[in-house]
Amino acid sequence: MKMEGKGRIIELKGNIGIVLMEGKGGCKNCKVCKKMVEREPVIEAENIVNAKFGDKVVVKIDENILLKISFFLYGMPLIGFIAGIIFSYILNSILLKIISFFSILLFFWYTGFRIAENYGKNNKPQIIRIEGRNGG
Repeated sequence: MKMEGKGRIIELKGNIGIVLMEGKGGCKNCKVCKKMVEREPVIEAENIVNAKFGDKVVVKIDENILLKISFFLYGMPLIGFIAGIIFSYILNSILLKIISFFSILLFFWYTGFRIAENYGKNNKPQIIRIEGRNGG
């Protein structure tokens, strides 16, 4: 499923546009970004329509990709937390329990973060339409 949001290009890096998103459409209903930061969300999107600095654009975001990235960022550490508890429960020494718990937790957290980062780099949102040129 695809979600579209509107925004304005505030920076260009080759074929990547840095877009300041407006709180309208799917983004307005979601509010995930607002809970993390107290400003409008800024995203990197593939500039497939050759938009310029200041253009108002429409960005297409694949919700399935967001869900997968969310799993890697939040689900993997949770799995590591549970696995760490289970594995450390079997050990006798308190020091080994603590070390094994944190080792497993950090391994799953780091792995989930790296997978999500790579997945996000390879599946960027796309600028699909220009709504207005140079802020006009």
